[in-house]
Amino acid sequence: MDMPQLSDGHRALTALIGTWTGEEELAASAWAPASTAVATVRYRLALNGFAVIQEYEQRRADGGGLLGHNVFTVDPATGDTLWYGFDSYGFPPMSPGRGGWDNGTLVLEKRTERGVARHRLTPDGDVLHHVIDLQMGEGTEFGQFLSARYIRETAT
Repeated sequence: MDMPQLSDGHRALTALIGTWTGEEELAASAWAPASTAVATVRYRLALNGFAVIQEYEQRRADGGGLLGHNVFTVDPATGDTLWYGFDSYGFPPMSPGRGGWDNGTLVLEKRTERGVARHRLTPDGDVLHHVIDLQMGEGTEFGQFLSARYIRETAT
């Protein structure tokens, strides 16, 4: 059996590497009221380039917050980017979010029994935009849940 090799998908994930801090606008949800937040997001390369680890810390204006630990990698069979996420809300991942790069934006969809979350991460030099759209329930439309703009503080 041939061992997997680093792919263009793995190399594309390196655009996220670094420590980013910025402001977030959050819509009301089942978990919290509408709010603003400040977040620090740290991405680092792991496993000889086969994964990127993300540590996320959000502090909302209302005193709440969210912590996250996420792993991004690439499915060698399909080339899809996979995202395994764990957070302080406590919902374990049933399966990874899945997607890929589209014109410089990493688009990932995560499906759970609660609904579908579509994440769009767009690195542009030292600025990272992150938009999350949610679809809660069958037959409902996607609505924007989060819009964030982060500035890279460090590149490692």
